[in-house]
Formats: sequence, C-alpha cells, structure tokens
Amino acid sequence: MKFIISPGKYNSQIDRAKISESISQGIWNAIPDAEIATMPVSDSEYGVSSLVYHTIGGRWISTPFFDAFWQNKMGSYLYTTIDSQETAIIDTEQVVGLSLAENKSKTELFHATSYGIGEMMLDAVTNGIKNIVICLGKTSIADGGIGALQALGAKVRDESGNLIPQGENPLINAFDVELESVKELLSDRVKVTILLNYADSIKEQQNREELNEAQTSYLLDSLMFITEKMNRKYHLELHPEVSTDAIKTVAGAFAMIDAEILRSSFEWVAHVTGMDQVIRSADILISAAEDISEEFMHDDIMYYFNQTAGKSAIPTFALCNNFSDDFDNSAQLFTGIFSTRMSEYEDKDDQEKLYKNYETTARQLGRTVQRFS
Repeated sequence: MKFIISPGKYNSQIDRAKISESISQGIWNAIPDAEIATMPVSDSEYGVSSLVYHTIGGRWISTPFFDAFWQNKMGSYLYTTIDSQETAIIDTEQVVGLSLAENKSKTELFHATSYGIGEMMLDAVTNGIKNIVICLGKTSIADGGIGALQALGAKVRDESGNLIPQGENPLINAFDVELESVKELLSDRVKVTILLNYADSIKEQQNREELNEAQTSYLLDSLMFITEKMNRKYHLELHPEVSTDAIKTVAGAFAMIDAEILRSSFEWVAHVTGMDQVIRSADILISAAEDISEEFMHDDIMYYFNQTAGKSAIPTFALCNNFSDDFDNSAQLFTGIFSTRMSEYEDKDDQEKLYKNYETTARQLGRTVQRFS
C-alpha cells in the first residue's frame, strides 16, 4: 500500500519536515510494509522556487535589488531546467512580501514600488535565461506592477511629460507608459509566466497598516486610466476588475507585454516536476495542516493535492491540530479528517508533544485503513 504525505500550512514554530517524519512513523507502526512518499516541503522564503529546487534541482543565483520600500538588499532566484529550457523562477515575497510592510505607515505603503521584481528579471535576462517564471502572493505594494516594468526599461511619464523617477510608486502620477524598450529587451526570445495566488505557510503579520479607502480608490482610478490608455496604444484588451486587488499585483502590467498568466501556481509546479504522476500513483493521500478550515481550503498546494487525488478516486485524509466546520462543501475533498486537538505549543516540549501526537494519530489512521482495505 502506497501512502503520500503532504504537509501544508503551519506557523513558523513548526517544522513541517518533522510533521512528515511523525506521520510516516505512525503509518509504519500500523503497516510495517507500507510504501511512503513525502511531497517536497519548504519553509523557505522562496516558496515555489524552493519547492521546484527540492524536486528537480537547480542552483540559486544571488543578485542585489531594491525592495518595495527602496531598501537595497541581496536576494536569490532559482536557475533550473524545465522542458530542456533554462529557466529562472523568481519568488516575489522577498521583494514585495507582506512581512516588509510591518511597522510601515500608510504613506510608506502608498509610495511602495514593485521595481525590484523587474530588477531580478533583468538580471535573469542578462544571464541569457529565456524562460522566466514570476511567483506572486500577497504583497505590500500597490503600483499595479508598473514599477517592475520601469526596471525593465519602461518610460513612465506624468501629465507634464516628465519621467517619473525610480524608487517611487509610478502609479501615483502616471499619465503615460512607453513599453517599446521592454518589448525590445524581451522580444520573442523571452517567455514570461506569472503564477498567481501561491500561499506557502502561515506567517503572523503584526503592526501592519493597510491603505485607507481614499488611497486605494485613487490608485485604482489611476490604474484603470493607464490600462485603458495602454489598450488603445498597444491594441490590448485588459480590463482590471474594480472589486479585485488589481493594484496589488504585477500580473496586469505583465499582461501588457504578453506574459502568460496562470491562476494556479501549484498546478504549474505539479506539472513541471512530475508531482501529478506521483499523486496518481498513490493508494492513500494524507494532507496535514495547522487547521482544517475555509482558509486552509484556499491554500493552493493543499487544494490541488486533494483535488488531483479525488479525480483519480484516491482516498484522501487530513491530519491537523484542530478543525472547524466553516469550510462548507470543501469537506467533500476528504475521505476523513483526524485531529490531534492540540492548539498550544509555546516551547520545545510542546512541539515535541505535537509531533508525537501526529505519530499516534497517523498510527490510528493506518490501522483504520488496514482494517477496511
């Protein structure tokens, strides 16, 4: 009997590799001859990039960049080979992630820029890489991605025709954007893919402000104006939705230069790394998470794992610390849910107890599966 174990969201105190080890040991205690495969897990700040690295390998390329608040930093992107193509995978959390917004004022958030994303892309292009994948998640910037285009050579002008300087949210005063230099840089030689909505782990965000209604409305109006102008100028058909966080993603800006936009980041990862085939080879899929709830079910990785298994009629079980009943029909993704009913683990002893509880719970699951198989 083949089990696949897939740890998902946990807060920063919990080692997901140990969660996998505990569940594996519990299954083996119940079924000594069980075959167990563990899906790659990553507590890295590089999210999707790290998942790909742990699956098919590659090497990290370091490069300087300016973060959302124009602080000069060093970061990394993954250089790997996908479908025989040299590929750069850039996780944007290090550049514009929510953690950067802690202790920032509304004014600082209003002026934040995605420029650093473009810098990383430029480094990859300069290194001769022709396949670039950008992984997006929640962000601290609200410039519609125009700042990233600036770094690639776009000229953003205000109403007087003056160039808007680097280091500023260009969306505030943008009246026109010239994309010719970006198109020349990328041309047909470079393929850009944007992966949306990746969520790798629970991360507590404290002391974080949000833009007020007036600031949000102003930036959204500016984005709508610029987008419509770009539609006419470059014969595009882009229409940001007012009810979405359009100003907080670079996807719209990169759609202006013909980037491919994919809704499910993990579906892409599963395809290029062969995880799809691994999932479908299993007899039992075991997910694990901090909580089973509506928020959990919006996690790209866990939802995709269980959806893929479900389509192949593979029984799916979830192990968690606690579960709530507010996830409506999403519960249908699971054959069963097992809870350790342990929510507090402030010190090392608590954490070790948690891992032991997972082992015990997994042993109970193994015995249950064996009895009815």
